[in-house]
Amino acid sequence: MKRYLYIAVLLCACALLAGGCKSGNTSIDSFLKDNTVRLEIDGVKVFVFDDNTGQLAYNEQRAVFRANTDTMLFFFELDLDSVPQSEGVDVTGSVYWSTTNGDRSRNNITLNVKSIKGDLIWLCDAGGQTAAVVRVLK
Repeated sequence: MKRYLYIAVLLCACALLAGGCKSGNTSIDSFLKDNTVRLEIDGVKVFVFDDNTGQLAYNEQRAVFRANTDTMLFFFELDLDSVPQSEGVDVTGSVYWSTTNGDRSRNNITLNVKSIKGDLIWLCDAGGQTAAVVRVLK
């Protein structure tokens, strides 16, 4: 009996661990309601821009968007093949971001332009695993 209890506990622990390893994805509805410049990876906001403690950069010729803290310790950069001009189009690019454990990246991803309002652009991949709001600076 003790052996069966041990196996049952072990199976439950494995199931909990497996469930905790699932990557999330961004909810498009809530994503589009927030106009904060940010990067979301697997449903988690990994960088949220703050005007009081950060800086934005934009290079129109290279289609590069960057947001970082004033200390430059935390950042995200989105390098696209072209600057999105209209909603619904797909653009390919790479995203780089910092974490407390070092820099990360996702390369050659296809992002769909979900919305463009004024100088803000909302982009998200098909699975909702990579999402960003960037600002065009002119």
